Amino acid sequence: MCPLGLTSLTSYSSLEVLPVVEKILDLLSIVSTIIFIASSRIKPEFIFCNFLNFSSEFENYNQKMGTAAYLVIHNDTIIGEKYYEDYSVNSSTNSFSMAKTFVSLMMAKAHEQGHIKSLEDKVIDYIPDLKGEFAKDVKIIDLAAMTSGLEWDEGTSNPFSPVAKQYFYEDVVKLMLDQPFIDEPGKTYHYSSGNTQILSMVIEKATGIKSNDYFEKEFWSKINPDNDAYWQIDSKESGNVKSFCCFHSNARDFSRLGKLYLDNGSWNGSQIIDSTFIHKSLKPYLDDFDAYGIGVWLSNYKDLKISLMSGHQGQYVIMIPEKKLIITRLGKRDVDLGRPGVSPDVLVYIDEALKLID
Repeated sequence: MCPLGLTSLTSYSSLEVLPVVEKILDLLSIVSTIIFIASSRIKPEFIFCNFLNFSSEFENYNQKMGTAAYLVIHNDTIIGEKYYEDYSVNSSTNSFSMAKTFVSLMMAKAHEQGHIKSLEDKVIDYIPDLKGEFAKDVKIIDLAAMTSGLEWDEGTSNPFSPVAKQYFYEDVVKLMLDQPFIDEPGKTYHYSSGNTQILSMVIEKATGIKSNDYFEKEFWSKINPDNDAYWQIDSKESGNVKSFCCFHSNARDFSRLGKLYLDNGSWNGSQIIDSTFIHKSLKPYLDDFDAYGIGVWLSNYKDLKISLMSGHQGQYVIMIPEKKLIITRLGKRDVDLGRPGVSPDVLVYIDEALKLID
């Protein structure tokens, strides 16, 4: 049994790049507009001793896909871990849309604490300036389940799309309030970073606390992270957290959030988040779309139930409860499925991890 060592993260490694807005991000605010979230400086939960070797085919795949980190945790023990190029155990990378899972956790916590009376509450009761024919009908849960009916283009190849603007717009709240709700909510799945950003606005209004501070208080400080983390904001002037993305941490600490799901919301004997919500979030929200729960992607593979946090360019924390397995992969490329769902590269990362425990 080998306890992990604690180190302090002070450097920044740039992994977050949208194809079109990459240079704009670098020039505008990617380094200066950040909010640090301190680590707890408590002994970590995971242990490791002897790492198992990965297959040569898998190593070739990682090179091809620009993998930065690949980490396998089985029964709370790190059994496989490797970093590529200039990345290391302490390198901080961008979560991209894995942060959507974090925001759904905050929503559930705010409800648990009574800040939000019901997840069926109308969003307009918290944010009265919403626009669109169906603005008065959207429920809080619709934002987390991606069923709000918000008009949105999630494509990253168009620099003028709303999601691209989110990365460099100086007031992301204003941008969100300009997006109308055009379809009946609760009926159809439509993935949208706008949903998550608006959800964080609801959480902040309900709790009276900035979302980064709320996340640190209720989650990050309680799961014993190795290193400090940070969340990007839109600008120094506006100071709005870009909660739809842009939480920066490392593979081991991202994995701790996977462990929280694997252990039904419990950490080291303490219930961090209600287990009822965890169970509900890991089931399809809509009857006619089984790939998404509440802030979590879902799949079935080799008779195993798979759930995962997923971000642009293949940022993944994959949870397989039946195997007590957490797989975290960070990198520069993924495989485009061409439709909503779990992309096929995820299965490659799962297969290699299963080989290690068979």
